[in-house]
Amino acid sequence: MWRAGTQLLAIGLLGLPMLNCPAGAASLDQIRRLENLINASGSETVVSAQCPPDHAGYYEHDGKGIDRLVICRRQVDLGDLEAVWEVMAHEATHIMQACTGTSAIADDLMPRLYRELQRLAPHHAKLVGTHYRRSDQRLEAEAFWMELQPPELVLALFRHNCVRFLERNGRWD
Repeated sequence: MWRAGTQLLAIGLLGLPMLNCPAGAASLDQIRRLENLINASGSETVVSAQCPPDHAGYYEHDGKGIDRLVICRRQVDLGDLEAVWEVMAHEATHIMQACTGTSAIADDLMPRLYRELQRLAPHHAKLVGTHYRRSDQRLEAEAFWMELQPPELVLALFRHNCVRFLERNGRWD
């Protein structure tokens, strides 16, 4: 079980050194752990064939009862654990942002995040700069960067950012 003090230490110890490491292969167990955290935070996870064109997934939250992460079955091979993980890590970042009411990554880490995104996934960095409104670029950069991170860091950041929702439900995994 994670506790708030332990989370900050884990993020301090795990987070910064891993900023330079591309994600390792995600396992089914790690996908289940992230899904459990998402559900414990109050969000639903759904696989759907009814998605907007060219969407691998999305997060929708309307403040009136809709709060769900959707994986689009027509765009994502559900047998490809890495593809499923990438969509879940990306969309879980938007849940983290909803939990905090702002961003998921500290302001002082953003320059490094942008540099790493440009180095590790230049196509994503270009997409952020050309396909998203300026007001959404930081949020999308965080989400695309999160896809590249090791699963344990994604899980730790989710716990950190959504701690009050997880505590409310008494669940950490």
